[in-house]
Amino acid sequence: MFLNYIKIAWRNLIRNKTYSLLTLLGLASGMTCAMLLGLYVYDELTFDRYHTNAANIYRLNVHVKWGDNELNMGVGSAPMGPTLRQEFPEIRNVVRIIPSHDMLFRVGQKALYAKDFIYADSTLFSFFDYSFIDGIPRTALLQPNTIILTQKMALALFGRTNGLLSKVIEVKNEHPLTVSGIIQDPPANHHLSFEAVLPYVNRQLNEVNLDKWDNFGTSTYVLLQSNSDVRRLDHKMPAFYKKYIAQAIGDATGKGVTFDIRFQPLTDMHLHSSHLLGEEKGSNIAYVYTFSAIGLFILLIAIVNYVNLATARSTGRAREIGVRKAIGSLRTQLIGQFLTESTLLSLLALLTSLILVQVLLPLFNYIAAKSLLMDLWNSQIMGVLVGFSLLIGLVSGLYPAFLLSRFKPVAVLKGTFTASSSGILLRQSLVVFQFTVSSVMIVGTFVVYQQLQYMRHTQLGFNQEQVLVLPLKAPAIQRTATVLKDRFLRNPVIKGVSLTNGSVGGDMNDKSTFSFYAGGKEQSISTEYFSVDQDFVNVLQIGLKEGNNFSPELVNDSTDAVLVNEAMLKRLGWKNRKAGLVELDTKRIPIAGVIRDFHMRSLRNKIEPLVLVLNQDRGDKLLVRMAPQNVPGALAYIRSIYERVNPNQPFEYTFLDQTFAQQYRADERKGKLFLGFSGMAIFIACLGLFGLATFTAEQRRKEIGVRKVLGASVSSLVVLLSRDFLKLVFIALVLGTPLAYLAMKRWLADFAYRVELDWWMFALAGLLAVGIALFTISFQSIRAALVNPVKSLRSE
Repeated sequence: MFLNYIKIAWRNLIRNKTYSLLTLLGLASGMTCAMLLGLYVYDELTFDRYHTNAANIYRLNVHVKWGDNELNMGVGSAPMGPTLRQEFPEIRNVVRIIPSHDMLFRVGQKALYAKDFIYADSTLFSFFDYSFIDGIPRTALLQPNTIILTQKMALALFGRTNGLLSKVIEVKNEHPLTVSGIIQDPPANHHLSFEAVLPYVNRQLNEVNLDKWDNFGTSTYVLLQSNSDVRRLDHKMPAFYKKYIAQAIGDATGKGVTFDIRFQPLTDMHLHSSHLLGEEKGSNIAYVYTFSAIGLFILLIAIVNYVNLATARSTGRAREIGVRKAIGSLRTQLIGQFLTESTLLSLLALLTSLILVQVLLPLFNYIAAKSLLMDLWNSQIMGVLVGFSLLIGLVSGLYPAFLLSRFKPVAVLKGTFTASSSGILLRQSLVVFQFTVSSVMIVGTFVVYQQLQYMRHTQLGFNQEQVLVLPLKAPAIQRTATVLKDRFLRNPVIKGVSLTNGSVGGDMNDKSTFSFYAGGKEQSISTEYFSVDQDFVNVLQIGLKEGNNFSPELVNDSTDAVLVNEAMLKRLGWKNRKAGLVELDTKRIPIAGVIRDFHMRSLRNKIEPLVLVLNQDRGDKLLVRMAPQNVPGALAYIRSIYERVNPNQPFEYTFLDQTFAQQYRADERKGKLFLGFSGMAIFIACLGLFGLATFTAEQRRKEIGVRKVLGASVSSLVVLLSRDFLKLVFIALVLGTPLAYLAMKRWLADFAYRVELDWWMFALAGLLAVGIALFTISFQSIRAALVNPVKSLRSE
């Protein structure tokens, strides 16, 4: 019986090639999109879950509020970890980690920068599962002057991964470290990305104060006993704060500061940390929800296509069903036949989509910056996919099967059968659903594109063009900064050079609490700050609102050695800089000047108060402004001077505008994904509309012939055939517009600076939706209207 079902189903698919192709293409496209987005979502949701102890690992997070200041941090101070382990028996182990960037490594004449590395306690390997190629995990970080390399870094420095234990690497040209281990590169779905691990207790390189409770900068992880309740541990933290931390941060009374310690599950960190200071670049659970919804809706649109086309064909199959029932077929047998057809079609669509996924996955990985794979030889994966396909086949075919099997054979064979109004209403409702989703996605595409354009082209408050950032990551190189600056400026193609330790367009700068005095009152404000020389403002061409820039005469004098931005003046509530003083090096001094607000990071981030402190000798990077007419020549000159002053040192650089562009890369990637899958949703919806228009034109073939004989024009017939479908599209636009507005308003809320949701975006999206629908329908409508009426009527 089942084989008979399959044979008949296959014959029906072959016989009705247009219908089969449309449904197959729609289902395969929907499955392909769902699989790709499913891989993306699965990867995001499984970050860090592969670690053996993942369920019991938590990171210490701190929320601090005092006065008008508030900080949310994923870091604590160095003494917190060991003290927590001593105080609370439910904590099995503790590891402290400090991520860092750009450290100079040297082996003989080979030198390169480690882009990312970490300082970590020796307990690191009891927390996270790293595969050792060589070395002993338990002892690899016990000695302070050791280093563990990843496979990638070992190959870059030595060209091999074996026989490297006890080899010496010079760090920053001054500190020899002995290789104590080689590990496999950390997996892509691990929240820590690094090329080397250094001991946390290396006091020469890791400048953290191990005994200071108020120096926050260490990520602290705790490994709980398997039966421990983390919420109970959270409730014990206020007492821990009063005992160890309150006195250290000047809150002896316990009333001036709100200090909350909470433990965040390791498995939540990747998607739930964007609110924490310095972790704004992390992923966000909102994108998981968004792409999950897109994948689900695309799949639903594909299923709706099948239901629509199957029910539209109901009148064409009515005679077949009538004959089957007349010769004794049971309703259950007919339902089984139609479900077999839908399941067979779904399995064919699965096969097609697996091919498409393998073809499209490299492009998808490139756009999404992922390394996703689909192992088709894995029996579990194939089992899930086949089950997924069978479920889609059953869901798609269930309603048509029950609808078609319900036909009465007498009415069908007498020729008195007509399509029910409920079936027509269902098809119309499904078309409305499809285009409601499509209109929301069209609006979303416009808004995402406009926001990305806004971020890329908004004036940042300074000139980022033709500014080269030259890192000076080793102390010996930093000592040559003055010489480099002087030599660079000898060439007229170099328009300005500034030494700073600040990050513009990159990572978060240091924060410190500055005391401001006005009218006999003191205000303590926690703010971002960094050191600059007197050329910083001019090199970046930052506007000066009031006062003066730093003067060369003030190099050895702390008077007038502070600049603040407009946001700081607003935070203080001062009318101008002369309203008060700021404390620097125990002296209360006037503010030299107020600079215009400028964006140091992407437009997701609000411009915060900033303090610039004059310091001619403190800096780890040079900002070099070049003449726009000869950038290649200026770059060649900078390289030649650098290599002459610092021979055998790696010459690496970035351009400031590229650094800012990098911040928008993640948003651009997600925007491209949104655009691509929106296009697929619209394409699938149009396939269904095209199929319905085809069957409608076929059903009204004789009516069209009569109208043409009576003098109807082609244009009037096209309007007749298109009108009903366009009504449905307009209804979809009415329903989709408020949904799109709410969804996009919520998405834009993540940006401190954003575009407005103007009416024209919705109007343009509506016109595009109508245009796409009209183009899809009119193709078949015009074709039907041009048919010779003799062919349409000759059977009468």
